[in-house]
Amino acid sequence: MLNIGIGEDCMLGHGLFFQTAQAAEIEIGDRTSINTGCHLVASELIRIGSNVAIGEYVSIRDQEHRFKPASGVRGQDYKVAPVIIEQNVWIGRGVYIGPGTTIRAGTIVAANSVVRGNFPPNVLLAGAPAKIRRIILETGEMAFPPEDLR
Repeated sequence: MLNIGIGEDCMLGHGLFFQTAQAAEIEIGDRTSINTGCHLVASELIRIGSNVAIGEYVSIRDQEHRFKPASGVRGQDYKVAPVIIEQNVWIGRGVYIGPGTTIRAGTIVAANSVVRGNFPPNVLLAGAPAKIRRIILETGEMAFPPEDLR
């Protein structure tokens, strides 16, 4: 059973994959676009705000395997924590967003980034692992972040 709510005026690309555990939810806000080949896998909650643009082949998962070197990944259970993406976020092509991540409003996530953690609003995230690379000003211009945010 899929527990998915999709807001008004959304655009969903081809070949999307949605998976929810029995009590899990995926919530998608109004005017959000999710492009071709994206995977959204929820064991608990994935919440995507309104006016979010998600590029092709993005993977958003609120769970990932645990791993022990002596026995590998099989049978090791999962780390599970909600993923929250607030409004007016732009996520580039090929991004991975892992459990427990919060991406605040007005943020851009550069293509092919690996995102885990909680980030302030209005920043440019990039890299694997993703880090704050710029602050997005009200004018749309970008500035280097202060040392404490890098």
